[in-house]
Amino acid sequence: MYKSLLVVTILVLVGCQGSQTESQQNTIAKPHEEIKEYLKQYEPYEMTFDARGYSETDKQILKKLVTAAEYIDIAYWMQTSKYGLKLIDSLSQIDDPYAQDLLTLVQRNGGPYELLNEYEAFIGSEEYYGGEEVYPHGMTTEQFDAYLETLSEEEKAEFMYPYTVIREDGKGGYKAVRYYREYKEYMDPIVKLLNEVAGLTDNESFARFLKLKAEALVTDNYYDADVAWIEMEDSKFDIVFGPFETYSDHIKGIKAKYEAYVEIIDQQASADLEVYKTYLQRMEENLPIPDEYKSVVGGLTANFTVVQDIIRKGEGRIGYQAVATNLPNDPEVHKTKGTKKTFWKNMFDARFNAIIKPVSEVLIDESQLQYLSDKGFFKFVLMHEICHAIGPREVKVGDKKGTAVNAAIGPNYSPLEEAKADITGLYSLRYLMDEGVEDPERAREFYVSFLGSLFRSIRFGLDEAHGKAAAISLNYLLENGGILYDETTKKWSIDFENFDEGVKKLAAEMLILEGDGDNQQVQVFFDRWTAETPMLTEALELTSDIAIDVLPIRKIIWE
Repeated sequence: MYKSLLVVTILVLVGCQGSQTESQQNTIAKPHEEIKEYLKQYEPYEMTFDARGYSETDKQILKKLVTAAEYIDIAYWMQTSKYGLKLIDSLSQIDDPYAQDLLTLVQRNGGPYELLNEYEAFIGSEEYYGGEEVYPHGMTTEQFDAYLETLSEEEKAEFMYPYTVIREDGKGGYKAVRYYREYKEYMDPIVKLLNEVAGLTDNESFARFLKLKAEALVTDNYYDADVAWIEMEDSKFDIVFGPFETYSDHIKGIKAKYEAYVEIIDQQASADLEVYKTYLQRMEENLPIPDEYKSVVGGLTANFTVVQDIIRKGEGRIGYQAVATNLPNDPEVHKTKGTKKTFWKNMFDARFNAIIKPVSEVLIDESQLQYLSDKGFFKFVLMHEICHAIGPREVKVGDKKGTAVNAAIGPNYSPLEEAKADITGLYSLRYLMDEGVEDPERAREFYVSFLGSLFRSIRFGLDEAHGKAAAISLNYLLENGGILYDETTKKWSIDFENFDEGVKKLAAEMLILEGDGDNQQVQVFFDRWTAETPMLTEALELTSDIAIDVLPIRKIIWE
């Protein structure tokens, strides 16, 4: 009876989802025990930031950026789940353990669907729609493509633009609407706050970036702001603000979601990574593919920034908690300027200690656990992010030559690119060891830490880009040399003798798939290597009592 009353309260506060019938309303939320089981997938991890040592001006800067991030968060929810936003508002008003657990789950998943359980609804009965709030509800990829063919080239460009939503035009067709027009009421306060921060900071490059970012949020043209972001120097603070990742667009894989990070820069740790900049072109030339698939990256900027993030909002807070990123994603910026690679040290520590280490202790052969380390994990992620910047960014051969790879391949691009970055990162790490940049004596540490990370990612499920990427690496290297499995002990290990060759073969296959830009061939590749094998199923069962990811519990101490 008590749970039923809570369900009724939720219904009154948020209303019913549009297509629900009266009978469906009775299943608005799963029982509390099931919600608790979902929450066991996440390990609470306290992340407190003490701002008391900062000057009053710096506190003002941080407070304004945190407020701006809150507006980014609302825009994200409007892109993703308006119903979820209503749920957050209503559940926040209910002082009850059941309601608060539901609230945590909604906030973590970006709506009423459990991302680690194939988008299963835990509130409501509607099936998940892969276009979320960015496309007209129910529009399929085929319908989008068919309508696209009826448009002029200029109109097609707007429909395919990362920063437009697709809406019905009231005349039986569709129109593309720029993000700023759609989300103006949330962008305008952000623009004001960013310009205010620009007036407070004493770092000219940070101020210039903030002003250009404010302008970009209005124009939906991020090129100048992205370049200014890459060029920033000697700032104490940094932000990731705006629409970047396209992971959750399951219709065309092109629409970017808003996210926000407010960050404190570790200047010394960032400077220690500068050596990698000089090797980008040499790593590109070393790739195990024909020259026609290679790109020119020499002379481009690749900034490496180690930070502590004090808040995450929008897509940054949802689902998979990233420890690093390589942004922007705009191929034009990659071509003319480069990228900026950000490493969140506090999230590295959380992931390794709370997830990777306990999972590895269950699944990796005891003789190799001595090589597992947080430093080895950091090096793998570092190379992963670096290698997002090498390899084909545009289709290199065939009819689609010159087309951005993500547009040519579609939704399959994200998992393919994540797997490519994993494997080319390892391949390039061997190159750097051969060049004397990295210590070859630490190869086993790097490779075993990579294996531990794979198990962490694959537990996100094969519907998630990083999980699918991990399955590719695990399955391919198990069959082609590089990873071993002991059927007696149920333990996994690195095949040190064959690892480098297996990595080379896999890197070549994925780089050529990207250079060809043929989604049909990518799908064939996925069908072959992303299956959940009996060994993988067993590994998931053996670690089922360990959380899958961290659940950051953030707090900022101002006074």
